[in-house]
This record gives sequence, structure tokens and C-alpha cells, in this order.
Amino acid sequence: MLQIIIFATIAIGLLAVTHVFLFFSFIKFFTVESVKMQYFIGSILIFLPVGLICAQILSHFYDTYFSRCIFYLFNLWFGTLTALLTFFILAWIATLPPFNAPRFVLGSIVLFASIAYTSYGIWNAYHPEIKHITVTIKNLPEGWKGKKVVQASDIHLGFIWSEAFFHRLIADINVQKPEAVFITGDLFDGTGDKFDYVANDLRKLIAPKGSYFITGNHETYFGVEKSYALLQNSGVTILRDEMKNVDGLQIVGINFENKKVTDTLAKMPEYDRNGPSILLYHEPARTDEAKASGIKLQLSGHTHAGQIFPYGFITSLYYSSLDYGLHKFGDYTLYTSSGAGTWGPAMRVGTNSEIVVITLQ
Repeated sequence: MLQIIIFATIAIGLLAVTHVFLFFSFIKFFTVESVKMQYFIGSILIFLPVGLICAQILSHFYDTYFSRCIFYLFNLWFGTLTALLTFFILAWIATLPPFNAPRFVLGSIVLFASIAYTSYGIWNAYHPEIKHITVTIKNLPEGWKGKKVVQASDIHLGFIWSEAFFHRLIADINVQKPEAVFITGDLFDGTGDKFDYVANDLRKLIAPKGSYFITGNHETYFGVEKSYALLQNSGVTILRDEMKNVDGLQIVGINFENKKVTDTLAKMPEYDRNGPSILLYHEPARTDEAKASGIKLQLSGHTHAGQIFPYGFITSLYYSSLDYGLHKFGDYTLYTSSGAGTWGPAMRVGTNSEIVVITLQ
């Protein structure tokens, strides 16, 4: 509870500071001298962050068409806020010597660039790419060699990404004809309560060697047991700190709440550290433990690769550049997906939503 209070306090503080910065930037760059206009701009820049906070709170209590629209729009403001902050910071730098660029021109460029940033971000979020990679797994059984598996991470079903999106996602996965499908956490966003379609769509997955699911941090917000209940009769195998040996390949799933990879694997007497294995672990963390325990391939997500520029610099720094992509260390390989959906605003700038198709060899 204390951590939640601290996080909320920091978040509200940052929102306040950033909106004050925007207020003074608008006033200075557009030379707003009218007191009434200053009050008008200030009122808007108070309304928007307050609305964003209220939309987040309401999303956990009401699931209506109105609450979904409000949630979508105010979260979109968060993405636009990021654009305005980024471009206004650059604009302030451009006013300094030796540039000395005129403020009104810079302010106009900031507004145009922010609109373009937001528009592209929305379009990009709705067009996930199919990412093809090849991974070598030591001692891979013949039955798996040359086979394709699909990783779908961070789908975030809820207020923004719902039935139509999930239906298209399942269809896109089936087109790849995967041998197995791995859902590596954050299937649910934590918003909304209309999920009757989820089990039905998951039953449509065509994967001869099965589909597998582990929890992410958003399942803990949404409710782990609630998530499991929604996956009943879906045909998906839920891995709760356990392993399935599928035709000689060890598929290991560890819950997000469980941070101890080494200890968890040690409690699996059937796990062979020298055998071929795939670890499903939501966060690209504990990689040293996974490697030391003999895991051959770890599939993670969580980071969204920053989702919106320039946040990728933060995720890269925090996860030591393991926040996205393929990383190989001897017999151990990590792939961190940017995710199929989005958190917060339905926007992606500088990153892509993705379905990952992995050819095993």
C-alpha cells in the first residue's frame, strides 16, 4: 500500500510540474498577454491532468461506452503531452545562442509537430507488424526443428483493446501456422469487465503443440484468479510456476509475482538443466539466473520498448539494453517483445506493436 501511495504521489507531482511547464511555454512562445486568455489556457491545463487521473480511477469501477470514451481520450492526452514536452524542450533550446530562433515560429512548429506525432502514433498502434526471428536451441528435438512458434505479449485487453482487435490478432497468429503459441503476460490490461469473447477467440488458435499463458504485472492489478477464471475452457495451458515437457522441449512458465527464477526451477524435479528449454517470464529480468539454470530461450515482454519516444531511453537504461529485441549469450537467448497492444494511450512512436514468429533450429 505504501508503494502505491508513493508512486501516486510522484505521478501527480510530475503531472503538475509538466503542465506548469506547458502553461509557461504557451504563454511565452505565443506572447499571450491577455489575462483572460491566460486563465483559459491555465484552466485547460488543470482540467486535462485532473481528467486523466479521474479516468484512471473510474476505469476500475464503471465499464460503459461513456467511460471507455473518456478513458481513451484522456489517455490520448498523455501521449500528446509527451509530444508537447519533447518539442517545447527542444524549442527552448533553439531560443538560446547561437540559434536565437523566433519564439512564435518555434511555437507553431511545436504545435504542428505534436499533431503529426499524435496522429502517426495512433495510426502506428493499430498496425502491428509480424516480426520474424530465428533462434538456435541446443539439443533441440527433431520434432521441433524448423518449426515456428508465436509469442504474443502485452496484449492489454480492456477499455482500449477489445474484441475486434483480439479477433484480428488471433487470425493473424493462425496465418503463421505456428506449432505453439506463447502468451507472455499482460493479456488483460486491468480495465473493463466484458471479456466473454476471450475464451471463445483463444479456442480458435491453431497450434498443434498447444498454447501457453503466464501472468504479467497487469494480471496482478486485474486479479490473477479472475484472469485464470476467464481462461477456463479456452484451450490455453496456464503455467503457474511449472513446466510441461512437450515432445522433448521443456516449456517453463513462471508467474510475474514470483521473482525467484533459480529457486522456482530448483523446485521442478523434472526440469533438466542440460535439456532444451523455453522460459516464459514476463519481465526481461533475472536473466543471469535463467542462464545459470540452463534455460536456453527466455521469452519476455513488459517494457513495450518504451512504446512512445523518448521513453525508450528510460526502459533501455533500466533494463541494461535488454528492453527489446534478440540477445544471445552463449547457449542462452533472450527475446524481449515490444508487445502486441499498448498501455495508456493507443499510440506508438519510435516502436511497433508486434506478433513475434520464431523459427526454432
